[in-house]
Amino acid sequence: MRILLLIICLIYSTLSLAVNVGFNQAWFHNNYASQYLDNAFDEKEVERIFQLTNLAGAKKLRLWFFESSELPMIEWQADTILRLKPEYIKNVIKTLEIAKKHNVKVYMTFFDAHSYRPDQLKFKNLIKLRNLYQGDGAKSFLNKIIAPLFQEIHLHGVADVISEIDLGNEFDTVVNRLGFNSGWKGAAKMICTWREFIQNLPGFTTTPITLSLRLHPLLILAPKLFSSQGPLACVDFYDFHSYSDKGEIHRCSLLKAYSMSENAKKMILGEFGISYFNHRFDDQLQLSNTENYIRNAQACGFSEALAWRLSDIRPGHNKEARYSFEANGEVRPAYEIIRKNNQISE
Repeated sequence: MRILLLIICLIYSTLSLAVNVGFNQAWFHNNYASQYLDNAFDEKEVERIFQLTNLAGAKKLRLWFFESSELPMIEWQADTILRLKPEYIKNVIKTLEIAKKHNVKVYMTFFDAHSYRPDQLKFKNLIKLRNLYQGDGAKSFLNKIIAPLFQEIHLHGVADVISEIDLGNEFDTVVNRLGFNSGWKGAAKMICTWREFIQNLPGFTTTPITLSLRLHPLLILAPKLFSSQGPLACVDFYDFHSYSDKGEIHRCSLLKAYSMSENAKKMILGEFGISYFNHRFDDQLQLSNTENYIRNAQACGFSEALAWRLSDIRPGHNKEARYSFEANGEVRPAYEIIRKNNQISE
């Protein structure tokens, strides 16, 4: 531990960074898709997570709200949406109130693109998801789910807690898995339609909206990615995700050049961490990885960065703990790197 603390001090002494670093939590207590339902919601844990975020000097926590192919927070009649479960609305409001108390903004993410799995899901579930993205299900979702939820958020005075909205985590995955009948054109129609609907709701007229994307060497990015005529012309900002043991951000020169161009939109590094394929729980690797990503985020033109992910307190080894900045009941040394960096970036 003394060696790790020395490393932290040495890194801190050389840092001259400017980007604020926040966190992803996605779901509390690893309750994927059920975190806001009464049988899983833990107000004390929500309070603790936002306090831990604030103590790191982080301004933002990214949370997910409509993940999974089952969408258990919704009441269905066959495949028709009826409404959100009232307990879900109540617990979302409580979460946003806690965030406001701790002076932390919530970056709201709707769908998880990785739940769209043609190789694993039943055909009827795939069709249901496709219908949410591009069919009549989209209209129903917006009118019966988003409008009532956002109305309650506005009425409770916490709409300003939501800093941005990501309609779909790493949505290039859905495009690549043929989730839209017309590929990127379908994704373009979704972002434009949903953005217009949300920004017409009271309290959300200026809330920035996007679809987040992955960055890695083999990924083919959307055509005309930064073009005003491209499929992502309707996004208010760009959110890219990167996982590399070396903290390397691929296509850095392209991103930097765009960030310096006239009328460039804001770019955030919405997720970063060690490689997907590295299953080691390694404090020193996380230290160097975090430092490199923070430094490279600034060099590549990002305005902020969000680490994946803040906390996994389950005992013993699990695949998420290796990413987490609090794991196995203890805050890891790389959390201190983020705290020190955020002191500088104020």
